[in-house]
Amino acid sequence: MKMELNTLLMRPYNPALAQAPRDDAPDLYSLVPYPEDYQSRAEARRCFKTDESKCEVIWTDVDGQGPPTVRVLNSLAELRGYRRLHCPQRNDLRVISVSQANSWRPLGVTCDMFQEIVDAVGASSDLLELPLSFYQKTIQVEEGFTTAPVFRLNVDSIEIVYMIKYAFQKPLEEKGRENWVLRQTGVYQKYDITTKDSTLVFLNPTPECEFQKRLIRFLQSPDQRACLQRNPLLVHNILFGTFFHAWRDYLKHLEGKILPIANTTVAAEIDKELRVNHESLTTVRTTENRCLVLQAIFRSLDRTFEALHQANAALSECGAIQPAELQAMKQLLNNYSGTVNSYGQAAWSLQSRTSRIAAHITDTLSFKDAYIAKRQTEFMLRDSTTVRVITVVTLIYLPATFTATLLGMNSFFEMDENRQIVVSPQFWIYVVCAVPLTVATLLYWWYFQRAKQRGERSIQGAISGAMMV
Repeated sequence: MKMELNTLLMRPYNPALAQAPRDDAPDLYSLVPYPEDYQSRAEARRCFKTDESKCEVIWTDVDGQGPPTVRVLNSLAELRGYRRLHCPQRNDLRVISVSQANSWRPLGVTCDMFQEIVDAVGASSDLLELPLSFYQKTIQVEEGFTTAPVFRLNVDSIEIVYMIKYAFQKPLEEKGRENWVLRQTGVYQKYDITTKDSTLVFLNPTPECEFQKRLIRFLQSPDQRACLQRNPLLVHNILFGTFFHAWRDYLKHLEGKILPIANTTVAAEIDKELRVNHESLTTVRTTENRCLVLQAIFRSLDRTFEALHQANAALSECGAIQPAELQAMKQLLNNYSGTVNSYGQAAWSLQSRTSRIAAHITDTLSFKDAYIAKRQTEFMLRDSTTVRVITVVTLIYLPATFTATLLGMNSFFEMDENRQIVVSPQFWIYVVCAVPLTVATLLYWWYFQRAKQRGERSIQGAISGAMMV
């Protein structure tokens, strides 16, 4: 098989062997009626690699009752060659997986390679919307956004397209960094009603995705593969069962971040040093924003279960599954819907709690600032009272002090032989020095007051002009 594959890869590509080109007319029943717009959006977001270095597509085929065949394809030529090599049979299962280097990097394929995958599975243009959520980014944008789940029932096939987001705890916690992150997996499934073939495309956040490992182990077991023949939708429960219940631990993690702050805030005493500060408020507000994101994610999950309900009913109507499988899958999806609703209520409760704690911290800090301002005002009033007392005492003693100082000037006042005060002819020197200095002091004070008034009037004029504009 390996030599045959290598031989085919050396041959020139024959377009006649590939799927016939699609009609240029838009599919007005699709969420992506104009696929040509998708490529420009994907390039702007940097959703794909620009070259084929380190590209990887894991292509798994299960032919009937036989063991799975796993191929790792690293180029567009290998994808085309493998398409020519593999001829689907009845009751086939095909799983195509594409991963990112990490959650914030482009998918590990080029745009042409992904288009080849779309053509190989005969997917509708709705599949083109999934890669737009996997792209190069540097900040946590679109954290609460998930593409709307799509269910399409045609004459010969059933298609399901959705994006699932889930909480993931990193195995090694880096000091000073958040060890919980939100990741996503894109899912596409097409079930051929005539041949009973099931084709799945998964866009994983990382190559070491736990779901991918469990899926491969599942396909290697004959008994477990038989479950997918009874109901092709059971493959989705491998994904849900791997990541779904991590939400409870994530909510516990968020609650654990705010509880210590909440306990210290409730016991705060204004007249003592506070145990909360603006950093505490930032932590609570960040947790509140995390809870806001969860509301959108849980609502999207609930809509995904509704789409799977529709697919389950469609499979029953076309005779692909038995009534017992229909009922079991319906119960499973209902249980998941109930669980996600309980998670949504817990997230809403935690969001309300963090909002109240944040308001309490804000009020506490405001009360503390007001308390400090009040104490400062009291000190200022006490100092002002002291200054007033000193000023009054000074005014009382100032005339006497001035008289004593003036008469104590031996240079200008003397006592004659008859004990009479005699004014010196040089007294004019004192008058010439004192009067100009007094006038200069008064002029400086007057100029300073006028300048201050002009500044206040100019500021008021600017504010009035801005309000008029």
